[in-house]
Amino acid sequence: MHAAASPSSSAPKAPLLNLLEGMALTALFQAIPTYAGAALILKLAHSTALHTSIIGFVATATIIHVLMTSAAGPRYPHVLKQAYAAEFYDATIGVADKVIRWRTQPEGSLQLLSSTVMLAMLSVAALAMG
Repeated sequence: MHAAASPSSSAPKAPLLNLLEGMALTALFQAIPTYAGAALILKLAHSTALHTSIIGFVATATIIHVLMTSAAGPRYPHVLKQAYAAEFYDATIGVADKVIRWRTQPEGSLQLLSSTVMLAMLSVAALAMG
């Protein structure tokens, strides 16, 4: 028989590894969808602001977002409650369990759903406009 799948606790990992994991998860699930959506909106509006480097905009904005969130999130969790996911920086759990914990919280689930719908709609609009 298999044991039920549940987030498991383990010995805390190295602080640098944990920080990098948290930053990567913040980038993948929070920052990149937000800034990719912003870039698509600008593209749909035929803005020349990002004409030369949409990828550069998304990458730069993501890096700044991740650095600021990682630095200020633990200090001001109430102010940054939408941007800082404390479970991404929990050193006692693995990457998969961090994602599961974030995804099963109402805020994380709503953020993931919102990003998915927004990017899907913007992608269809961008493709329809040519």
